[in-house]
Amino acid sequence: MRRLLLVKALTRRNTRVAVAVAAIVMGAAVVCALTSLYLDISIKMSEELRAFGANFFVGPPPSQTTGQRGIDRTRLAEAIRTLPAEKLVGVSPFLYGLVRLDLGNAVLAGVDFVGLRKNSPYWQVEGGWVAVDFDERNAMVGRRLAQSMELKPGDAVTIVNGDRSFQTKVTVKGIVESGEAEDDQIFVNLSLAHKLLGLDGRVDFAMASLVAQGAEADALAADMNRRLPEIDARPIRKIARSDGQILDKIEGLMALVALIIVIITTLCVNATLTAMVAERAPEIGLQKALGATDRVIVVQFLTETAVIAAVGVSVGLVLGFALAQVLGHAVFSSWVGLRVAVVPLTLGISLISALVAAVVPVRAAVAVVPARVLRGE
Repeated sequence: MRRLLLVKALTRRNTRVAVAVAAIVMGAAVVCALTSLYLDISIKMSEELRAFGANFFVGPPPSQTTGQRGIDRTRLAEAIRTLPAEKLVGVSPFLYGLVRLDLGNAVLAGVDFVGLRKNSPYWQVEGGWVAVDFDERNAMVGRRLAQSMELKPGDAVTIVNGDRSFQTKVTVKGIVESGEAEDDQIFVNLSLAHKLLGLDGRVDFAMASLVAQGAEADALAADMNRRLPEIDARPIRKIARSDGQILDKIEGLMALVALIIVIITTLCVNATLTAMVAERAPEIGLQKALGATDRVIVVQFLTETAVIAAVGVSVGLVLGFALAQVLGHAVFSSWVGLRVAVVPLTLGISLISALVAAVVPVRAAVAVVPARVLRGE
């Protein structure tokens, strides 16, 4: 009998049931999409923010007293190997010195061009990047230095070290514009910088770009410092803090949107169920007259609500995952992974929302007085 009543209740009022299901579908879809994005947003936003530069510093400790400049390149490579490969976007050591060019002095920076390009995708480059790290025939020049030296891509420039014991001629492969100190520097590969500056095997420091933020970046730095006491590793606080603030604001906005949608869904389902109870008042009165208790009425309506919620959530999960992909491609140009936690979380929120929406209608159903209803009052 209960099954028959359940089927009749859900099939005889198709329009109202469809409205309730549609409301739950929309709510579940939004919750599913935003939850999927929420669980992926930290990693995706960290990846996006890496376009704004390196966020991790590795160098000698401030208290270094060995008398040697910088850190040994072998020890630096060992330090970099402690970082998770899947989180490392790019890394480049730096070695600085003063050299003379054809028309005056300039700051020389020895770098790893492949790593530097990954660290600095925001640089504007006229011409092209030096493609390989072992290329000693090409260099890149900052915009202001190129203007003062009257250089352009394809020009040859002579670099002479401080004591004039070594000189070499390189071709300007690209003109760099970063808006910072790099605009006044000339960049060569690290092996050529060692020859010009006489510091073979040493570097001043390294900059890395990591897909990590906040406490995770701090933990990686602490682990590196523990393993290699002669290394000073730390996140770049300004960038890491900015990453965290942006993520907190976006996550807060997503949570607020999800909450508003759940509230709207609850109100919509509540209105629909209330109308259904009003229509079924004679049926409820008849059930009570035949001996149905308040508990039976409550269980019946909660069961109907649970079935409506289950159907709505099932469809909503599919639509929500599809919506997450659309948002993922629109914002991050990548797929959003399906996390197992999304399913029970969406199901739980939607079911609780539907049951909360059913509280007032169920109380109204329990309050039906059989004698009045059957007399048509």
